Amino acid sequence: MKQKMIRLMAAMMVIATIITSVTPLRVFAEGKELLVYSNSLTDERKEWLTQKSSEAGFNLTYVDAGGGDLFNRLLAEKSAPQADVVFGLDESMFMELQDNDLLVAYEPTWADKVDEAAKVGDGYFFPIVEQRIFMTYNPEFITEEEAPKNWQDLAATEDFHGKYNVPANFQGGTSQKALLSILLQYVDEAGELGISDEGWQQAEAYLENGYQTPESENQHANFKDGKVPLSFIYSSGVPLNEEEFEMTIQPINPEQGVVTMREQVGIINKGDEDYSVAQEFVDWFGSGEVQGEWAAEFGSLPLNEEAFDKVQPRLKEIAEQTTPMDIDWDFVREHLSEWIEKAELELMP
Repeated sequence: MKQKMIRLMAAMMVIATIITSVTPLRVFAEGKELLVYSNSLTDERKEWLTQKSSEAGFNLTYVDAGGGDLFNRLLAEKSAPQADVVFGLDESMFMELQDNDLLVAYEPTWADKVDEAAKVGDGYFFPIVEQRIFMTYNPEFITEEEAPKNWQDLAATEDFHGKYNVPANFQGGTSQKALLSILLQYVDEAGELGISDEGWQQAEAYLENGYQTPESENQHANFKDGKVPLSFIYSSGVPLNEEEFEMTIQPINPEQGVVTMREQVGIINKGDEDYSVAQEFVDWFGSGEVQGEWAAEFGSLPLNEEAFDKVQPRLKEIAEQTTPMDIDWDFVREHLSEWIEKAELELMP
């Protein structure tokens, strides 16, 4: 009798194990499963996207990281790609992914709703959101007359020393664009890595005299309180932080303009595979309806013309107050990793 009981309990444990193991398969079958890599999932974007995509029939999981980290991970996984879709990286990073045969060509259903000049991916990736990265000041502590007119003014003005925020590292795309805002003013084919000596000196002075926010502090809180009333930010971060910290973020528009990048979306090349679900997601995510809701919720500047009317008024103001810098993204792609390496090893204090 005792042996029968033991065998019965063992059988029940086996059945329970089988039920547990197949449950995820049943869930998997009920949703269109995708692994999405993105550096644009902060400020509750991930939660919003999870809910909205679920309503559309998708079951998403994510790798959420800074632009630089995400880009390096995609390259490291080249021999065994894990992601299905990636979005949020800029033109130069997507060009590099394309060069490494990491993207599958696909033209979304909304491609004709995007300005032709913004489409630089040769059919392998398409732009969804425009981000402008610029210097800012808190008008509660700095007047328009006192504010710097260019990035070089930050290091050149002693009163600004220790009062402007600088990157603690260059793993995030926004931090990289702060460095590019200086370097791209000093392009020189004969210079080191395509940049003149003066350009490297200006970048080093900028980093040396700024304030690196420690992990124990919040850079936006420091900006609000006047401890560090000068900083840099990406355009869609303005309305979110103004609301959260109850402050005004004033953009600075240098004569050469501000670095303007376009977040792209693309499908990762995983070999001989069915890409229909990834294609369906790209069609859905980049559509005028979804991008309009995304713009209204998170203050983005969508590139799908059908979403323009949903842009927040504050973002329209920023678009009027800043001018896109003319950038050769092929040149940036050629040198970006070397610039970042030099900055981190030689220029960071």
